[in-house]
Amino acid sequence: MSITVSHVPPAKDCARSPRTGDPVPGDLHLGDPVSLGAALIAGRKVAPDATLLLIQDHREAMAMFDAHDEQTDPVERAAIIRRLFRALQRHMEIEEQIFYPEAARATGRDDLTGHGRHEHDEARSIMARIDTVLARGESTDQTMGELRHAIDHHVKDEEDELFPIVRDSGLDLYALGRRLAARKVALLYRTTDGRVPGIAYEELERRMTDRMNEARRLLVIGLRDMHAAVRLGDEMLKVQLPRLHTLPQMAARLEAHRRDKAAQRTRIEHILDALGEDRSALKDMMMAATGDFATRLNAAKGDEVVRNGVTMFGMAHYEVAWYESLVVLAAEAGETEAARLLAECLAEERAMAAWVGENLRGLLLSHLDARVSGVKDAG
Repeated sequence: MSITVSHVPPAKDCARSPRTGDPVPGDLHLGDPVSLGAALIAGRKVAPDATLLLIQDHREAMAMFDAHDEQTDPVERAAIIRRLFRALQRHMEIEEQIFYPEAARATGRDDLTGHGRHEHDEARSIMARIDTVLARGESTDQTMGELRHAIDHHVKDEEDELFPIVRDSGLDLYALGRRLAARKVALLYRTTDGRVPGIAYEELERRMTDRMNEARRLLVIGLRDMHAAVRLGDEMLKVQLPRLHTLPQMAARLEAHRRDKAAQRTRIEHILDALGEDRSALKDMMMAATGDFATRLNAAKGDEVVRNGVTMFGMAHYEVAWYESLVVLAAEAGETEAARLLAECLAEERAMAAWVGENLRGLLLSHLDARVSGVKDAG
């Protein structure tokens, strides 16, 4: 999870949700600590305040509830629930094992931390019921509504009562925040028998630094390759369009996708600029890609509509896989803006892949009719 280490506004002002329009790098990452490395690195420069770290967890949990409510596909809804459950389990565990004991010692308010544990137990009970509902293939609307209400109540109790008292207690919240962050990552490496490895914060920070650097290196390589692929794809679309006058539906969709390609190219160039990478090598890569394009074009002689339909289907899914990978790498590198921009590219390619999948059969049948009727230039 990404961690804000400066200021976190009240819950009503800081929800991270598709409904608010706030940038979230795709529901792929909601509830997964893909950018926690960035927080750990920031922890050395500006150590995470423990209460702010926990508040950020609260925000991300509520964002996942929003994502669940707005999702209509039952498979995607179930996936969001699983990510939410993992996030809640990690959050409750670091509170119960580290934060609550330290808060109780510093404040003497065992009643407040005890109340927090009780609310955790209530949430776990509802989560168990949701597991049962999911196993039966039934709707989770009611039980997820109950869980959301319970978590929202818990958030208000902590942020309005417990956290202000803890802040006034003199407890070193930055040292505590480092412990919470390290423990959260350690929980990812829980063994099959339930043991959690003990990892010192400094060692964890070193590992995460290496991980982020490697993710960034792979991201840059992937961006350069993808830039060439986008240019190549646009050239292929450009060549195909004049030959599709008998298939206006296909021509219109390809023209729209050329605009997508231009936007994708601009986004990739923006990301490379933001990363401080030289874009001069992109021209060399395009020259190599153009040579490959010429080979493909010559190989496509024959019935081009059939060949190009298959090529479009394959290219769209190829680019979906690439953008999926780049979104993950950007998030792992702590480049949240890059992840957001790449998620936009991913959405465009998913839409294109879906369109080709839905329309390929009809387009080929229309083309076959045109060929049989003797329409000129039908491929």
